[in-house]
Amino acid sequence: MNKNVAFHEEREFDLSIADLWTLLSDTNHLNEYIGLFPVQFSTYTYDNNVLHRKADAKALGLIKTAWIEHTFEWIKNSHYVIERTYTIGPVARALWTVRLERVSDNRTRLILNSDFTIRNFLGKIALKMIIIPQLRRIFPYSLSFKENRSTDNPRPQKKQAISINSERMTILIERLRTTFTNEQMIHSLIHMITTHNDDEVSHIKPLKWAHDRGYPKLETIELFLLATKAGLLNQQWNLMCPNCRVSKEQTTSLRQLNNSVHCDLCGVDYEVNFDRYVEMRFIINPSIRKTDEQLFCLNGPMNSPHVVAQTRIPSGESRLMNVKQWPQDIRLRVAKFNHSVQINRQDPEVVLDGLTYTNSGFNTDVTSTPDEIVIHNKAQQEIVVVLEETDWDSFALTAREVTSLQLFRDLFATEVLSPDQQIGVGEMTILFTDLKGSTKLYEAIGDALAYSDVKKHFDYLKKHIQTNHGTIIKTIGDSVMAGFYQDTSALKAALAIQANVFELNTTLSQPVSIKVGFYSGPVIAVNANDILDYFGRTVNMAARIQNQSNGDDLVLSEHGYQDLLKNLDSKQLLSTCSTDYFDASLQGIEGAFRLVRLKQN
Repeated sequence: MNKNVAFHEEREFDLSIADLWTLLSDTNHLNEYIGLFPVQFSTYTYDNNVLHRKADAKALGLIKTAWIEHTFEWIKNSHYVIERTYTIGPVARALWTVRLERVSDNRTRLILNSDFTIRNFLGKIALKMIIIPQLRRIFPYSLSFKENRSTDNPRPQKKQAISINSERMTILIERLRTTFTNEQMIHSLIHMITTHNDDEVSHIKPLKWAHDRGYPKLETIELFLLATKAGLLNQQWNLMCPNCRVSKEQTTSLRQLNNSVHCDLCGVDYEVNFDRYVEMRFIINPSIRKTDEQLFCLNGPMNSPHVVAQTRIPSGESRLMNVKQWPQDIRLRVAKFNHSVQINRQDPEVVLDGLTYTNSGFNTDVTSTPDEIVIHNKAQQEIVVVLEETDWDSFALTAREVTSLQLFRDLFATEVLSPDQQIGVGEMTILFTDLKGSTKLYEAIGDALAYSDVKKHFDYLKKHIQTNHGTIIKTIGDSVMAGFYQDTSALKAALAIQANVFELNTTLSQPVSIKVGFYSGPVIAVNANDILDYFGRTVNMAARIQNQSNGDDLVLSEHGYQDLLKNLDSKQLLSTCSTDYFDASLQGIEGAFRLVRLKQN
């Protein structure tokens, strides 16, 4: 009996190569759809100098199979390769390739190639009756994607019995409608909850959900936060590895965050920060639908979409990698050992003919190459080399962004860190305001009226801060400390506050003027009296800069002003203001500090 069996089949689809790659590279969803069985995976380990995971499953829920799964190899929008060596089961080895070839801009050839080694006659039957028919289902899967794709059904779903607590869901939907009025978006959310498979609703990324359906980003975040408050969804904080960008831990509360996390694949321990490593995702509240998250694949390209190519290089061998077609900001990295080389096309002085890797790492940490690079593996073990984009995932809703929204703080005021934690947030813009002459105000009109006026002034500030996607962190006397994810948003809020202060004054006992200043930089998140507070030099600088305001103006650093000029929206806003450069001594800051005072014309 011939123990080697080959399979080849190809078809063409009226889809772009990028669309078909996006569909097929999510191998977890694909494997479930075509009928593969749920799998349990071990962590990555080296055995005989080869990096792999151990995996086991039960075919048809009865026949135990186990295998060694090597790391995937792929080139984005081209192909991926999977190799399994079976330790239990009628098949001894499987190697299959999914390859895409461009026919035209909107037509792509899909090619399936597989090589199997079987142990016995049962293996031959398994191939004919189960495995190859499963592989062939990739073709109708792709066709269904082409013919049935819609706003609410971005990709085909395997038929699944879904049980919904309709009575409770109706109550919660009505509760949501009292706070969110976009009925089309609510309908899309209901459709997802009631029709999509468990894998689609277990770790929902709201920004990806918005992109697939063409909805605005900020309105989508608002929908998901309000749906969580209404009880339809639960929020989930995911601790992401900074290299492979796979979620390593999940918690339901910021209080439960660990300060550090380990990634077995990347071989790295890393400190958690809000800027990139903590991401908010959502799951359906189990009171309306219970989900069973099963794993069908853990290693496919869609798990790390920032990786444009990944290859295995055995000890003593070399591989050629093409870098010409990828973006400027890319790097090479060796999985498990975390050694890396930055690709710098702007510096012709560091061009190398090839890279050599040994047990201690690469022979350089930066190189420039216009087209291709050869990697020589002189280490004692196989290495897995990834070529990856360094830009962060555009669909990640980071803790830095969501905690800078006023709506989040209003809805989830108790979402704070544990008292002993300090977590880096990355860059935020911190804005301070102060009510000019407030002491005289209290003396002139008395405590009761003055307090009423100060409260109206806080409501006024909150309106403009929230409208421009910021949040009030805390009030200090009659001052406000606010945070923004982007400096452009802080500028819009500050100018709106000063431009409309006359409206505020029509509601007050006496007219007031407001001092405003802001500063951008890294901050530290802490639990201060059970609120999520920010500390650090950036906060101190923002407070000192605000002290230089005269009222009815905005003060910021010269460096901050120059950064704003690089953004077209900010530049247009700044063109409506007069500028006054001046030097000031800031308390606790050595020497004079260059500032800019803005007043609207």
